[in-house]
Amino acid sequence: MTGSKLGFDALVIGSGAGGMCAAARLSHLGYRTLIVESRDRIGGRASTRLVDGFLCNTGALVIELDGAVAQTCRDLGIPLQLYEPERAATVLRVGRRDINVTEGPAGWARNIGPKILSVISQVLPWLGPKEYESTRSWLNHFTRSKAVHGLIDNTIGAMFAASADDFPADVFVHYFTQDTSFKKIGMPPGGTIEVWKPFISVIEAAGGEIWLNSNVSRLTFGPDGLVDGAIIERHGGRKVNVTCHVAVSNAGPSATVRLGGANKFPRGYAEQIERWSDPAAIITVHFASRTPLADFPCLALFSKSRRLVYAANFSAPELKRAPEGWHFYCGASVPRPSRGQFDVEKEKALLLEDLREHFPGFDQAKIVAIDVTAHEWPAQRAVTGFDQPQATPVANLWNVGDGVKPWARGGTAACAESARIVVEEIAAKFPLYLFQRSQQSSGL
Repeated sequence: MTGSKLGFDALVIGSGAGGMCAAARLSHLGYRTLIVESRDRIGGRASTRLVDGFLCNTGALVIELDGAVAQTCRDLGIPLQLYEPERAATVLRVGRRDINVTEGPAGWARNIGPKILSVISQVLPWLGPKEYESTRSWLNHFTRSKAVHGLIDNTIGAMFAASADDFPADVFVHYFTQDTSFKKIGMPPGGTIEVWKPFISVIEAAGGEIWLNSNVSRLTFGPDGLVDGAIIERHGGRKVNVTCHVAVSNAGPSATVRLGGANKFPRGYAEQIERWSDPAAIITVHFASRTPLADFPCLALFSKSRRLVYAANFSAPELKRAPEGWHFYCGASVPRPSRGQFDVEKEKALLLEDLREHFPGFDQAKIVAIDVTAHEWPAQRAVTGFDQPQATPVANLWNVGDGVKPWARGGTAACAESARIVVEEIAAKFPLYLFQRSQQSSGL
């Protein structure tokens, strides 16, 4: 271990959407911030990796034009470059027909349908969702149609990596009546990682740093019970002792407890978090073809499938995602059960069957990669509606990202919003001038 300590105002563990937004917002306020990332790239489940010349997303495919990520960019004064197709960004695949769900009758049904159900529930309270009632149970009050249930299942799977059996009905209604709910979306050219790259300049401008290929071994605590730093393993196994005044974890609530040690939290807290931890899973197939396999320009949802919940088309040259002459796609499924253990090979096979059915010529396509995002990393750490609070029992330690999303929020927007909430709390409880005064009094 190095003999000298490196000092930062804030430590951020993990560079997913929540971590990047938290670090950039802190830096924008003047906090000298260190991000520690175990992988060789930023972005977490909203990143991109190169496989055989194709840029494959590690999770998040699209960004909302009017969501919290876009607002973060506006607040930071940095650009958000998104490709917006001329035709409908989102379609619903019914058989072999693609229906625009952004505008027209289907768009009306998507935007107005949940509101009608909500109004009916208010007029007839006994039809309203009960707390933690599943969407499946609540929907059964209105219809038993397999087609409707299949569509709702796939919509929930696409947006929340869950099924109607897992997903709370009150969250479903709120998301589609009060939230942005992916009505306006775009795709980042070069992959989702490109969204976060401009954040680096904001962090570095405030004297911050980003350490890739590095792991926080454990958090350290002062006599007052507050986090005062961390021991970090950098590439090559070298250990570095870093000090900080506040810490933000984008590693998930369970990992945060492990890094701090159960004895640093109130009795029973670690056990509570361990019982709560039940991450949802998703499987993604990235595939390419020399000939077009689909006509939709951006994102497709599916009304009926074995497992396939959405597919994306990255073939537009503006997206810069594939070598010249290739058409590039991905299709994703939510396994059953979506949480806990499942038969990985069986679930892959069902997804591949769906892709053969919905993408004629798929058997001649090149499978670039198959990602199973489940369990520890990089699974979605909580089904929306079952998240933990952002604050922890340690006054200067917070969580951001999946697992602590604001109620009824989803996707990268929810992670970005969790970061905004946390940074506002830090600025109020641990304003920067307190750190500067402490440094002056110690002669640093």
